[in-house]
Amino acid sequence: MKDSRLIGTWRSDGRKTAKEIAARRDLPANKTIKLRRLFGKLELRYTATHCYARLGDYVSVNRYTVVAKDEWSAALVVFNSIAGKHIIQIHFEGDHYWITLGSGRMREFFKRISSKSTRTPKKKR
Repeated sequence: MKDSRLIGTWRSDGRKTAKEIAARRDLPANKTIKLRRLFGKLELRYTATHCYARLGDYVSVNRYTVVAKDEWSAALVVFNSIAGKHIIQIHFEGDHYWITLGSGRMREFFKRISSKSTRTPKKKR
């Protein structure tokens, strides 16, 4: 199974994720500030079968399979050499998607920065 909504490049939306963190009342202010600095740097590029993650100079490639999808989300089984095989549910909202982090009490948002081109390149004459 495939999900064309994923295909393209996405970047962690630091501003939108920071709003999510700021809304939490269970975190002390010093932890909130530290957490907010972590987001907005990760870039993910999805092909039909792989996700290429870039954080600064570090790049990783993970194979994934879409195992379920509906109008609002997609469930992926991701094969990662460090974390092993795990499930991620991606929730789509316009040009954003979000995932839950840790115990599911916080969300990280990603914004689409490019999509797969469907144009066929013109031949040179």
